[in-house]
Amino acid sequence: MGGGAGSAGLPRKLTNLGTLSVVLVFAFLLSTTTGVSSGMRAATERDVLRADGADRILVSSLPSMTTRGNLNARKLNLIEAVAGVKQVVPDYPSSLRAPKGDSALPEFSLAVHSWGSYVPPPLTEGTVQEPLPPDAIVVPARSQGTDFTRYLGRTIRLSYTVASPEPQEPPRDEGSDEKSAAEQEAADQKAADQKAADQEGDAREEDAQEESAQGEKEPATGAPEETAPSSPPSFSETIELRVAATYDPRWHADGSDTAYVAPRTAAMLAAAESGRTPEALHGGPGAGRLGILVDEASDVNSVGARLREMGVGAFPAFEREKNLIRTVELWRYVALSGVLISAALLGASVVRRPTRGERAGPGSLGRAAGIGLVAGVLATGLGVLAALALRAPMEEFLGLRIQWFTLVPGGARITMSVLAPALAAVAGAAIGSMRKPRTG
Repeated sequence: MGGGAGSAGLPRKLTNLGTLSVVLVFAFLLSTTTGVSSGMRAATERDVLRADGADRILVSSLPSMTTRGNLNARKLNLIEAVAGVKQVVPDYPSSLRAPKGDSALPEFSLAVHSWGSYVPPPLTEGTVQEPLPPDAIVVPARSQGTDFTRYLGRTIRLSYTVASPEPQEPPRDEGSDEKSAAEQEAADQKAADQKAADQEGDAREEDAQEESAQGEKEPATGAPEETAPSSPPSFSETIELRVAATYDPRWHADGSDTAYVAPRTAAMLAAAESGRTPEALHGGPGAGRLGILVDEASDVNSVGARLREMGVGAFPAFEREKNLIRTVELWRYVALSGVLISAALLGASVVRRPTRGERAGPGSLGRAAGIGLVAGVLATGLGVLAALALRAPMEEFLGLRIQWFTLVPGGARITMSVLAPALAAVAGAAIGSMRKPRTG
């Protein structure tokens, strides 16, 4: 009889707190991931998809992204000839800063990218004429303590770095980039033979010149004068640009503190910073990346596939956001499965065990439903608060501005998060109440 009394007291004392804790954890994760997914989708649709993000392809110059050779003028011409490509915008990264000793501007430094090489940022003030004029610039509304909205429509003087040019060989094109390994070995062998035939000092000097022209780095084996030459001296020049518009500083897909200028202006700044002419930049290293606008959004995958066949690392601009949303949605379904399973086990454990083959009454199912509902309401509320607390880290990670109300799930998803533990607990209690006790 003592055992029967103890069993009857189990539901009232909630001795199975471990299962209840699991229900709360999974319900909390379900609510949090639901809010995060909702906020990510809203931000992506507003700032990426509505800004032609679904029609854009990004091409990286990194070999790790399967790009072979440089994104120079020849490669751009080949890409522009691909069917379905509407526009190609090369990006030439550089930097701008406030001139020293200029009292008209506070001190700041901005990274520079080509306007149109990525999805345009959400503007807060001003308008952008397409294409962006060479004398215009788009800056964040606030950066490094500077309120750039004060300069909207005004022409400001900015400073950029100019590296002294060094004597260089003509820029290499695709033929040089795609030189076979056998040709490279033959060239190296020829250089070695010449080194053995000529005087040692002259040969070393010629090898140093070749290594400087090809950008290769090899360990020094001789006297101190054979060390790699230092970077060319640099100085500053100024350029006048009109602040055409400002954008939300929470947008930092290209990093924080970024300004956008016309591709022609960006190429001039990047060429000056590297000690080249714009022509040498276009024919040699080329662009840091390409932004490609296709004719139709449905062409993104087919155009991307053709570009990859050409040895160009191309991927949709929306790909990163889409993969992140998929990942969060996957965890949401994992959390939902955990809620249903753990709540069903909780309901089966709290139902009053029937005796002599009798089934439990409605009171047992009501207790299970009540426990599940309380757990659902509590965990859902905490999950919504957690999603709101994650707003700032999400903006930092995504580079998108997230409005707080988009982190609160819609009515259908809130209802599911609240009722799922209760319904699963009732189902578990109903199944558990049908078990017959074992008789001696």
